[in-house]
Amino acid sequence: MAVPKNSQYNQDEEVANGAVRTVKSRKWYYLKMLGDYADVSIRVAATVFLADFLLRLFRCAVEYIRYSRYYLPEDRLWTILRRGCTYESKHVYLAMAFVIAGLSRISVTGDFRVVIPTALYLAQIPMYWFFFDLSRSTLTYSHWIREDHGLDYAAGMASNYFHGYLKLVLPESNNDGIKHRMAVYEAENNITFGVDRLIILIPDEMFVNKVLESPLLQKAKPLETRHLNRAGVYRPFKHDVYRLTKMINGKTYYFAMEGATPMLSFFDSMQSNLSATWQMKELQREIWLKFCKHLKDLIKTWPETRNEVDLLVYNAHDGNGDLVDIGDLLIAHMKNQTKVIDKMLTIDKKY
Repeated sequence: MAVPKNSQYNQDEEVANGAVRTVKSRKWYYLKMLGDYADVSIRVAATVFLADFLLRLFRCAVEYIRYSRYYLPEDRLWTILRRGCTYESKHVYLAMAFVIAGLSRISVTGDFRVVIPTALYLAQIPMYWFFFDLSRSTLTYSHWIREDHGLDYAAGMASNYFHGYLKLVLPESNNDGIKHRMAVYEAENNITFGVDRLIILIPDEMFVNKVLESPLLQKAKPLETRHLNRAGVYRPFKHDVYRLTKMINGKTYYFAMEGATPMLSFFDSMQSNLSATWQMKELQREIWLKFCKHLKDLIKTWPETRNEVDLLVYNAHDGNGDLVDIGDLLIAHMKNQTKVIDKMLTIDKKY
Protein backbone atom coordinates (compact mmCIF):
# COMPACT_ATOMS: atom_id res chain seq x y z
CA MET A 1 0.00 0.00 0.00
CA ALA A 2 1.52 3.37 -0.98
CA VAL A 3 2.30 5.96 1.70
CA PRO A 4 0.59 9.31 1.03
CA LYS A 5 2.90 12.09 0.03
CA ASN A 6 1.77 14.34 2.89
CA SER A 7 2.48 11.62 5.45
CA GLN A 8 5.93 11.02 4.01
CA TYR A 9 6.63 14.74 4.14
CA ASN A 10 5.52 14.93 7.77
CA GLN A 11 7.80 12.04 8.71
CA ASP A 12 10.79 13.67 7.00
CA GLU A 13 10.00 16.92 8.76
CA GLU A 14 9.84 15.19 12.12
CA VAL A 15 13.20 13.50 11.48
CA ALA A 16 14.76 16.82 10.48
CA ASN A 17 13.30 18.56 13.53
CA GLY A 18 14.60 15.75 15.73
CA ALA A 19 18.08 16.16 14.30
CA VAL A 20 17.95 19.90 14.90
CA ARG A 21 16.81 19.34 18.48
CA THR A 22 19.65 16.87 18.99
CA VAL A 23 22.22 19.35 17.71
CA LYS A 24 20.77 22.11 19.88
CA SER A 25 20.71 19.84 22.92
CA ARG A 26 24.34 18.97 22.37
CA LYS A 27 25.31 22.62 22.04
CA TRP A 28 23.33 23.41 25.17
CA TYR A 29 25.04 20.54 26.99
CA TYR A 30 28.51 21.77 26.05
CA LEU A 31 27.66 25.37 26.89
CA LYS A 32 26.29 24.29 30.25
CA MET A 33 29.37 22.19 30.87
CA LEU A 34 31.63 25.17 30.10
CA GLY A 35 29.50 27.40 32.31
CA ASP A 36 29.68 24.94 35.19
CA TYR A 37 33.45 24.66 34.74
CA ALA A 38 33.78 28.45 34.83
CA ASP A 39 31.63 28.66 37.97
CA VAL A 40 33.73 26.01 39.74
CA SER A 41 36.99 27.68 38.67
CA ILE A 42 35.85 31.05 39.93
CA ARG A 43 34.78 29.54 43.25
CA VAL A 44 38.10 27.73 43.63
CA ALA A 45 40.05 30.90 42.81
CA ALA A 46 37.99 32.92 45.29
CA THR A 47 38.62 30.28 47.97
CA VAL A 48 42.38 30.28 47.28
CA PHE A 49 42.63 34.07 47.41
CA LEU A 50 40.61 34.16 50.63
CA ALA A 51 42.79 31.46 52.21
CA ASP A 52 45.93 33.32 51.16
CA PHE A 53 44.60 36.62 52.54
CA LEU A 54 43.76 35.04 55.91
CA LEU A 55 47.20 33.44 56.05
CA ARG A 56 48.80 36.83 55.35
CA LEU A 57 46.80 38.44 58.16
CA PHE A 58 47.86 35.67 60.55
CA ARG A 59 51.51 36.19 59.62
CA CYS A 60 51.15 39.93 60.13
CA ALA A 61 49.78 39.30 63.62
CA VAL A 62 52.65 36.94 64.46
CA GLU A 63 55.15 39.45 63.07
CA TYR A 64 53.68 42.28 65.15
CA ILE A 65 53.72 40.24 68.36
CA ARG A 66 57.00 38.30 68.10
CA TYR A 67 59.25 40.41 65.88
CA SER A 68 58.27 43.98 66.71
CA ARG A 69 61.90 44.91 67.47
CA TYR A 70 62.70 44.75 63.76
CA TYR A 71 60.50 47.79 63.11
CA LEU A 72 60.47 51.43 64.16
CA PRO A 73 57.68 52.08 66.70
CA GLU A 74 56.09 54.97 64.81
CA ASP A 75 55.26 52.97 61.65
CA ARG A 76 55.48 49.38 62.84
CA LEU A 77 51.89 48.35 62.08
CA TRP A 78 51.77 50.02 58.66
CA THR A 79 55.11 48.52 57.59
CA ILE A 80 54.06 45.02 58.64
CA LEU A 81 50.71 45.28 56.83
CA ARG A 82 52.36 46.73 53.73
CA ARG A 83 54.91 43.93 53.60
CA GLY A 84 52.44 41.21 54.43
CA CYS A 85 49.71 42.26 51.99
CA THR A 86 51.75 43.25 48.96
CA TYR A 87 50.98 41.17 45.87
CA GLU A 88 53.01 40.68 42.72
CA SER A 89 51.61 42.28 39.58
CA LYS A 90 50.83 38.96 37.93
CA HIS A 91 48.68 37.91 40.90
CA VAL A 92 46.83 41.24 40.86
CA TYR A 93 46.08 40.81 37.14
CA LEU A 94 45.00 37.23 37.74
CA ALA A 95 42.61 38.29 40.50
CA MET A 96 41.17 41.02 38.26
CA ALA A 97 40.63 38.48 35.48
CA PHE A 98 38.65 36.21 37.82
CA VAL A 99 36.60 39.15 39.09
CA ILE A 100 35.70 40.10 35.52
CA ALA A 101 34.86 36.47 34.76
CA GLY A 102 32.67 36.30 37.85
CA LEU A 103 30.77 39.46 36.92
CA SER A 104 30.26 38.05 33.43
CA ARG A 105 28.79 34.84 34.82
CA ILE A 106 26.46 36.80 37.10
CA SER A 107 25.24 38.89 34.17
CA VAL A 108 24.57 35.72 32.15
CA THR A 109 22.85 33.68 34.87
CA GLY A 110 21.32 36.52 36.85
CA ASP A 111 22.34 34.80 40.09
CA PHE A 112 25.40 35.94 42.05
CA ARG A 113 25.39 32.73 44.09
CA VAL A 114 26.88 30.75 41.20
CA VAL A 115 30.32 32.32 41.83
CA ILE A 116 30.23 32.57 45.63
CA PRO A 117 32.19 29.75 47.37
CA THR A 118 29.89 27.44 49.28
CA ALA A 119 30.62 25.92 52.69
CA LEU A 120 32.13 22.89 50.95
CA TYR A 121 34.71 25.13 49.26
CA LEU A 122 35.43 27.17 52.39
CA ALA A 123 36.02 23.99 54.35
CA GLN A 124 39.07 23.33 52.15
CA ILE A 125 40.87 26.50 53.28
CA PRO A 126 42.94 24.64 55.95
CA MET A 127 44.20 22.36 53.17
CA TYR A 128 45.69 25.41 51.47
CA TRP A 129 47.40 26.44 54.70
CA PHE A 130 48.93 22.98 55.10
CA PHE A 131 50.18 22.66 51.53
CA PHE A 132 50.82 26.25 50.38
CA ASP A 133 54.61 25.69 50.28
CA LEU A 134 54.46 22.23 48.75
CA SER A 135 56.17 23.43 45.56
CA ARG A 136 59.16 24.86 47.40
CA SER A 137 62.45 23.12 46.60
CA THR A 138 66.12 23.86 46.03
CA LEU A 139 65.11 24.99 42.55
CA THR A 140 63.04 27.70 44.26
CA TYR A 141 66.24 29.09 45.78
CA SER A 142 67.87 29.02 42.34
CA HIS A 143 65.12 31.10 40.79
CA TRP A 144 65.17 33.49 43.74
CA ILE A 145 68.92 34.06 43.34
CA ARG A 146 68.46 34.83 39.63
CA GLU A 147 65.89 37.55 40.28
CA ASP A 148 66.97 41.20 40.34
CA HIS A 149 65.99 42.12 43.89
CA GLY A 150 69.51 42.65 45.25
CA LEU A 151 68.83 40.71 48.46
CA ASP A 152 70.72 37.52 47.71
CA TYR A 153 74.25 36.60 48.78
CA ALA A 154 75.76 37.03 45.30
CA ALA A 155 74.27 40.46 44.59
CA GLY A 156 75.33 41.63 48.05
CA MET A 157 78.93 40.57 47.48
CA ALA A 158 79.00 42.18 44.03
CA SER A 159 77.53 45.45 45.32
CA ASN A 160 79.95 45.63 48.24
CA TYR A 161 82.90 44.86 45.97
CA PHE A 162 81.85 47.51 43.49
CA HIS A 163 80.92 50.33 45.88
CA GLY A 164 83.56 49.56 48.47
CA TYR A 165 86.49 48.99 46.10
CA LEU A 166 86.20 49.26 42.31
CA LYS A 167 84.18 52.47 42.27
CA LEU A 168 86.81 54.04 44.53
CA VAL A 169 90.11 52.95 43.01
CA LEU A 170 89.37 52.85 39.26
CA PRO A 171 88.09 56.33 38.28
CA GLU A 172 90.27 59.40 37.86
CA SER A 173 90.24 61.85 40.74
CA ASN A 174 93.55 63.69 41.06
CA ASN A 175 95.62 61.86 38.44
CA ASP A 176 95.39 58.69 40.50
CA GLY A 177 92.96 56.56 38.50
CA ILE A 178 93.91 53.10 37.30
CA LYS A 179 94.69 54.18 33.72
CA HIS A 180 96.84 57.11 34.83
CA ARG A 181 98.86 54.91 37.16
CA MET A 182 99.29 52.32 34.41
CA ALA A 183 100.50 55.05 32.02
CA VAL A 184 103.01 56.28 34.62
CA TYR A 185 104.15 52.69 35.17
CA GLU A 186 104.70 52.22 31.42
CA ALA A 187 106.69 55.46 31.14
CA GLU A 188 108.88 54.80 34.18
CA ASN A 189 109.65 51.18 33.32
CA ASN A 190 109.59 51.37 29.51
CA ILE A 191 107.06 48.56 29.21
CA THR A 192 103.65 48.03 27.56
CA PHE A 193 100.47 46.74 29.13
CA GLY A 194 98.59 44.18 27.06
CA VAL A 195 95.27 45.73 28.15
CA ASP A 196 94.93 49.24 29.53
CA ARG A 197 92.48 48.13 32.21
CA LEU A 198 92.52 46.25 35.48
CA ILE A 199 91.83 42.56 34.87
CA ILE A 200 89.84 40.71 37.52
CA LEU A 201 89.93 36.91 37.48
CA ILE A 202 86.72 35.11 38.46
CA PRO A 203 87.14 31.32 38.03
CA ASP A 204 84.14 29.08 38.66
CA GLU A 205 85.83 27.34 41.59
CA MET A 206 86.24 30.83 43.14
CA PHE A 207 89.75 30.16 44.44
CA VAL A 208 92.69 32.33 43.36
CA ASN A 209 96.20 31.97 44.83
CA LYS A 210 97.96 34.83 46.60
CA VAL A 211 100.43 34.81 43.71
CA LEU A 212 98.95 33.96 40.33
CA GLU A 213 100.68 30.82 39.09
CA SER A 214 101.45 30.15 35.44
CA PRO A 215 104.57 29.20 33.48
CA LEU A 216 103.74 32.16 31.24
CA LEU A 217 103.58 34.74 34.03
CA GLN A 218 106.15 36.38 36.26
CA LYS A 219 105.28 38.80 39.02
CA ALA A 220 106.61 42.35 38.64
CA LYS A 221 106.52 45.31 40.97
CA PRO A 222 102.99 46.58 41.69
CA LEU A 223 101.38 49.78 40.54
CA GLU A 224 101.69 52.90 42.65
CA THR A 225 99.66 52.54 45.84
CA ARG A 226 96.57 54.72 46.09
CA HIS A 227 95.48 55.91 49.55
CA LEU A 228 91.85 56.78 50.27
CA ASN A 229 89.96 57.72 53.39
CA ARG A 230 87.23 55.17 53.87
CA ALA A 231 84.96 55.35 56.95
CA GLY A 232 87.55 57.32 58.91
CA VAL A 233 90.47 55.05 58.00
CA TYR A 234 93.20 56.03 55.53
CA ARG A 235 93.42 52.83 53.53
CA PRO A 236 96.03 51.77 50.94
CA PHE A 237 94.81 50.21 47.69
CA LYS A 238 97.32 48.20 45.64
CA HIS A 239 97.26 46.40 42.29
CA ASP A 240 99.73 43.68 41.32
CA VAL A 241 101.41 43.56 37.92
CA TYR A 242 102.49 40.43 36.04
CA ARG A 243 104.84 40.10 33.09
CA LEU A 244 104.06 37.72 30.26
CA THR A 245 107.16 35.58 29.69
CA LYS A 246 106.02 34.61 26.19
CA MET A 247 106.63 37.32 23.58
CA ILE A 248 103.73 38.28 21.33
CA ASN A 249 104.71 39.72 17.95
CA GLY A 250 108.23 40.26 19.30
CA LYS A 251 107.01 42.23 22.31
CA THR A 252 106.69 41.53 26.03
CA TYR A 253 103.43 42.58 27.64
CA TYR A 254 102.43 43.32 31.22
CA PHE A 255 99.05 43.02 32.94
CA ALA A 256 97.56 44.63 36.04
CA MET A 257 95.35 41.96 37.47
CA GLU A 258 94.00 40.29 40.58
CA GLY A 259 91.36 37.83 41.72
CA ALA A 260 87.90 38.82 42.91
CA THR A 261 88.35 38.87 46.68
CA PRO A 262 84.64 38.40 47.53
CA MET A 263 84.64 35.11 45.65
CA LEU A 264 87.69 33.96 47.59
CA SER A 265 85.95 34.91 50.84
CA PHE A 266 82.91 32.93 49.73
CA PHE A 267 85.15 29.97 48.90
CA ASP A 268 86.65 30.18 52.40
CA SER A 269 83.21 30.39 54.00
CA MET A 270 82.16 27.17 52.27
CA GLN A 271 85.18 25.38 53.72
CA SER A 272 84.30 26.41 57.27
CA ASN A 273 81.83 24.61 59.52
CA LEU A 274 81.09 27.96 61.15
CA SER A 275 79.44 29.44 58.08
CA ALA A 276 78.90 26.76 55.43
CA THR A 277 75.38 25.50 54.73
CA TRP A 278 74.24 22.81 52.35
CA GLN A 279 72.33 25.44 50.36
CA MET A 280 75.53 27.41 49.78
CA LYS A 281 77.36 24.33 48.56
CA GLU A 282 74.44 23.15 46.43
CA LEU A 283 73.98 26.54 44.76
CA GLN A 284 77.56 27.77 44.60
CA ARG A 285 77.54 27.92 40.79
CA GLU A 286 74.31 29.93 40.86
CA ILE A 287 75.95 32.34 43.29
CA TRP A 288 79.10 32.56 41.16
CA LEU A 289 77.14 33.33 37.99
CA LYS A 290 74.90 35.87 39.72
CA PHE A 291 77.94 37.59 41.24
CA CYS A 292 79.54 37.91 37.79
CA LYS A 293 76.34 39.15 36.15
CA HIS A 294 75.52 41.70 38.84
CA LEU A 295 79.09 42.99 39.03
CA LYS A 296 79.24 43.32 35.24
CA ASP A 297 75.96 45.25 35.22
CA LEU A 298 77.20 47.63 37.93
CA ILE A 299 80.48 48.28 36.11
CA LYS A 300 78.76 48.95 32.79
CA THR A 301 76.07 51.14 34.33
CA TRP A 302 78.46 53.47 36.14
CA PRO A 303 80.18 55.76 33.56
CA GLU A 304 83.42 56.10 35.53
CA THR A 305 84.09 52.34 35.66
CA ARG A 306 82.74 50.88 32.41
CA ASN A 307 86.06 51.34 30.55
CA GLU A 308 88.39 50.79 33.49
CA VAL A 309 88.15 47.05 34.21
CA ASP A 310 87.71 43.72 32.42
CA LEU A 311 86.15 40.73 34.14
CA LEU A 312 87.77 37.46 33.10
CA VAL A 313 85.10 34.87 33.91
CA TYR A 314 86.14 31.31 33.12
CA ASN A 315 85.99 27.64 34.08
CA ALA A 316 89.00 26.75 36.18
CA HIS A 317 89.32 23.31 34.52
CA ASP A 318 89.16 22.28 30.88
CA GLY A 319 87.21 19.36 29.45
CA ASN A 320 89.90 16.91 30.55
CA GLY A 321 89.85 18.14 34.14
CA ASP A 322 93.21 19.97 33.88
CA LEU A 323 93.69 23.44 35.30
CA VAL A 324 93.33 26.21 32.75
CA ASP A 325 96.51 28.27 32.37
CA ILE A 326 95.92 31.90 33.30
CA GLY A 327 98.67 33.00 30.90
CA ASP A 328 96.86 31.45 27.95
CA LEU A 329 93.65 33.15 29.03
CA LEU A 330 95.39 36.53 29.13
CA ILE A 331 96.88 36.07 25.66
CA ALA A 332 93.48 35.12 24.23
CA HIS A 333 91.84 38.05 26.01
CA MET A 334 94.45 40.51 24.77
CA LYS A 335 94.09 39.31 21.16
CA ASN A 336 90.31 39.56 21.41
CA GLN A 337 90.53 43.11 22.74
CA THR A 338 92.86 44.04 19.88
CA LYS A 339 90.37 42.67 17.34
CA VAL A 340 87.56 44.67 18.94
CA ILE A 341 89.62 47.89 18.88
CA ASP A 342 90.64 47.33 15.25
CA LYS A 343 87.01 46.77 14.31
CA MET A 344 85.95 49.97 16.05
CA LEU A 345 88.67 51.94 14.28
CA THR A 346 87.59 50.50 10.93
CA ILE A 347 84.01 51.59 11.57
CA ASP A 348 85.15 55.07 12.58
CA LYS A 349 87.12 55.45 9.33
CA LYS A 350 84.03 54.59 7.27
CA TYR A 351 82.13 57.44 8.85
